Amino acid sequence: MDFKRFFQLILLTFVVVILTQLVIGHFFGHSPKKRPGATSRAVGAGQPTIEQTTAIAARTVTLGGAAMGEPFKLAMRISNMAAGVKAVYLNAAEYRQNLNSNRPLTLLAPRPGAPAAFSTRQAVINGLTYRLGSLTWSFTRPVRPHAIRAAMILKLLSVHNKPLVLLKKIFQIDPGTYDVRIVQEVRNLTNRPLNVRVDMLGPTNLPLQDRQNDFRTFQCAGYRAASHYLDTSGFPEVYQTKMLGAAAAPVRLGHFRGANRLLWIASSNRFFTAIMRPLPFGKVKVDLLDNGKGLPQINYLASAAVARVGPDAGRADPRGDTAVRLRGATLHLAPHEMTAMPLDVYFGPKKRSLLAGSASAKPGTPSYEYNLYDYLAVIQFNQGSWCSFLTFAWLALAILKILGWLHLVVRNYGIAIIVLVIAVRLMLHPLTRYGQVNMTRMQRKMAAIQPEIERVRTKFAKDKKRQQQELMQLYKDHQINPAAGIMGCLPMLLQMPIWIALYSGLQVDIDLRHASFIPGWITDLSSPDTLASVHTPFFVPLLGYAYHGQDFLALNLLPVLLGVVFFYQMRFQMKLAPPPTDPQQRQTQKISQFMVILFPLFLYNAPSGLNLYICASTIGGLIDTWLVRRHLKRLEERQLLPVAAGRPKKRGP
Repeated sequence: MDFKRFFQLILLTFVVVILTQLVIGHFFGHSPKKRPGATSRAVGAGQPTIEQTTAIAARTVTLGGAAMGEPFKLAMRISNMAAGVKAVYLNAAEYRQNLNSNRPLTLLAPRPGAPAAFSTRQAVINGLTYRLGSLTWSFTRPVRPHAIRAAMILKLLSVHNKPLVLLKKIFQIDPGTYDVRIVQEVRNLTNRPLNVRVDMLGPTNLPLQDRQNDFRTFQCAGYRAASHYLDTSGFPEVYQTKMLGAAAAPVRLGHFRGANRLLWIASSNRFFTAIMRPLPFGKVKVDLLDNGKGLPQINYLASAAVARVGPDAGRADPRGDTAVRLRGATLHLAPHEMTAMPLDVYFGPKKRSLLAGSASAKPGTPSYEYNLYDYLAVIQFNQGSWCSFLTFAWLALAILKILGWLHLVVRNYGIAIIVLVIAVRLMLHPLTRYGQVNMTRMQRKMAAIQPEIERVRTKFAKDKKRQQQELMQLYKDHQINPAAGIMGCLPMLLQMPIWIALYSGLQVDIDLRHASFIPGWITDLSSPDTLASVHTPFFVPLLGYAYHGQDFLALNLLPVLLGVVFFYQMRFQMKLAPPPTDPQQRQTQKISQFMVILFPLFLYNAPSGLNLYICASTIGGLIDTWLVRRHLKRLEERQLLPVAAGRPKKRGP
């Protein structure tokens, strides 16, 4: 049996299985799971009354700015309807909505009819529930354009129309960072103590940016008291696609109080994130980490859950809204006492250099806080696949760093990928040459003794064990190693982790978003090189994609070129070896040819940066093979290699 062909078949099958999970599975998306319908029980009584003489109109104001040239990182639209965030935009000078416009990127924008992010939903005062989701608040003062702070209030009255509680909501942005401070204040207006609980929303799901698979997730980090450990992986991770089915049940993230508590919650899409972190208020107690640093305890939040919200929450909807529901802890307020529930929210890119922060930064600065709370954990390379251990996160990080260094020199990520291919090929060339020479030598020796092999197989056709023993003795007598073909496959095997790691890195690295290689063709290395797409009435496997419940058929040129290059590489390598005479070898060769054609189909909707790397690497393989052929000719001339069957031996003078 041709071990080289057999081993190649195993490798190709292995690649197909992995790519089925990492590529096809991701582009098809996580299938929504139907869950039993949830029932809810109304709590409390009566409606709140508000101390106002005229109705307050719902209105929105904008803090900061996101247009080109404005000195802000973001713009935030807030509404006095339930005191929430209606939209967040990132400055267009840094992040555009898409390649064909200069509009600011929309980071957060609940659909019409859906509740606003970070809106105050209800208050429970001495057991009486006040529904606040549809109430308008009063701005404390007019908000001017490009302001960085806004505040609004809502006064609740008792059943006897006496002042009871004053709610105040403050929104403030930091012009130089992506951080926003949202503070919910509660003041007791009575001469008696009150038990108060305030429930609100956290971040909502971020928009689906492009045709890539829905990578939107909710994740969190928590403190493990037993080991003094900040845990970023031991809590539920909720994919947006799993919340889009009919009557999707809420997913509880955990408790904020007690020995093990949550520290932050993030709503992320492929390249951007909104990280909500509760801040301490009043007298602060500290939990110690194993590195000696302290984390302030939070006492005003009880639990959190990810749930569907809005008018379509009970039905399947590919554009459904999901949000984090924050349940407040019941707080005891003395007469005229005020307490606050401050939140720090990061609205920005999943940029490694930014989210990593610095342990040596000044305490209290964003860089120090990002490092302390491990914000870098929102960047995930596995995307929840069952074979996530094969995504080689450490290698993906290394490749992205190398590409970043190369980009500083060549100023084009496409060229940087090609330079990376050249470097890898140069390192692997000695191994490639050794493997192919050794494989060719064994194949030619096998071809020379093929009549003897056939004689042994015919003689011991009914005794397979004896047949195998005789064949092994024959190979030993002629110094043939049947497994020598494995060395020829070793360079391909060593590059497979690079392919997978590069694919994983391209899915999440913000620096490669909108990174162009060839204008008009490969304009975004993080996405397929789609030249055109048409809407289709049904989904076309492998060649099509789905976006917000609609199906499209794409024309991607790079995978087609990749298939052509694969075909010529296979034909070129076949010339190095004699034609297979064994039926099993011929069958294996046919299967290998089929896999070579099938492989580009699995990569059809992969990021163009990955296809560019594989295509350039395959062309490099052709050059490698050409160099090896020249080396083989020189060995034949020096009579250090058996001459191929059918070729006359060169005689000396």
